[in-house]
Amino acid sequence: MITWSMFNLFVDDDNYLIIRNTFTTTTLRITKKIKGEIDSLLPFINYEHLYNLKDPTNQEKIIKTLLDKKILIDSIENEKKEYKDLFLKYRQEDKVLALYITTTLDCQLDCPYCFEGGNKRKEYMTKEQADKIEIWTNYYLNKNFCNKIRVIFYGGEPLLNKKIIRYILPKLKNIADEKKLSFETGILTNGELFDLEIGNFLKNYNLTKIQITLDGPENFHDTRRYRKKTKKGTFRKITNNIFCLLENNIIEKIDIRINFDKQNINFVPELFDFFVYNKIQKRVNLSFGIITPTIPKDNKNYFEENTLGQIINAEKYLWLCCEAKKRGFSVPKEFLSGPWCTARKIHSAVILPNGNMVKCISLVGRDTFIFGNINNCNNLEDNQFTNFEYIDDCLEQNCPLVPICGGGCRFEAYLSRGNFFKPHCQRKMIENINKGLVLLNYK
Repeated sequence: MITWSMFNLFVDDDNYLIIRNTFTTTTLRITKKIKGEIDSLLPFINYEHLYNLKDPTNQEKIIKTLLDKKILIDSIENEKKEYKDLFLKYRQEDKVLALYITTTLDCQLDCPYCFEGGNKRKEYMTKEQADKIEIWTNYYLNKNFCNKIRVIFYGGEPLLNKKIIRYILPKLKNIADEKKLSFETGILTNGELFDLEIGNFLKNYNLTKIQITLDGPENFHDTRRYRKKTKKGTFRKITNNIFCLLENNIIEKIDIRINFDKQNINFVPELFDFFVYNKIQKRVNLSFGIITPTIPKDNKNYFEENTLGQIINAEKYLWLCCEAKKRGFSVPKEFLSGPWCTARKIHSAVILPNGNMVKCISLVGRDTFIFGNINNCNNLEDNQFTNFEYIDDCLEQNCPLVPICGGGCRFEAYLSRGNFFKPHCQRKMIENINKGLVLLNYK
């Protein structure tokens, strides 16, 4: 029987409904009257008969269009299977070797909500370890077919160990050239040490992503993203570096990560105004990080006092998007919550300074979750991330959010349920945010 796709989000827009299919990303607008007419017809329409009609009515034409766009489907069970098969197919067909190279666990900042917490150690990758990564990468690519190498520098603060970045990047690029693979580079950094010299160096290696974190205007950012030793704020140094990188066209757009909670949420639009005043809003991609509790116990009180809860997080996330759009920033069309993260990929790993490997960047510094080492690792599978039965649990509930959630972040599943194999459901928050983004982008 023909029915509405289980992946449809129906968003009320006065006399209209905006329908966003989370699986296909098809988005369209129909009147509530037409929706009602279709609902009354569906129990009486045969799929095969519909496509054999020589003179279909207007409603029947609309139904055929909606079927073609997969807003309407002939079987929910078939649709569930199609999604799960495609999820596994994309995973198998992803041939990018994604290496998150943690140059150090050390960081010069002392942010109260840092998920690494007390795990930040003065541990720096050496040239000897970099040489071993080069040997291992070549070995891995001889055993596994990949068509691209993606290198993301991570930490701690990766730019505290610039010499290793300069040392290892040419070696990995040479491997890509010898094997005729594509190559790209990115970096996740607090931005304080990101000067023009290292920017020009990275640009030579197809720099495609720079993510820098700012948590509001100067007077607020500096109250919680300050230097560990001197307690001095970092806003001016970071923003001067951002301006320098953009003025010299090191990259077309910089990703600005803004982590929010009770402390800073109301100040964030002032940061938007700062970007507008300096005329860089078209060269900035904004992303809003919802601060949630993590493993370290030493900052437990911070999370208890300052995290917001699902419903309020959704409201504040959408408020930030609205304020950003008013000022000319682009806003996301959907809020993804983990279905395609690096931990679920076959050819991905986070390489720690000593050569140990974890599968997820949120596990950096936590020795419990090490699954291998570059000295003995023949593949990058970690069985904590390869059991996808939790997706079946979500599909059984006919949840429309599965394609943009995928059962939730595995790290947060571990935090909330002590188990990587269980769903981590934030349905209220994710649904509210995505419906709000539909209105913001398509109203």
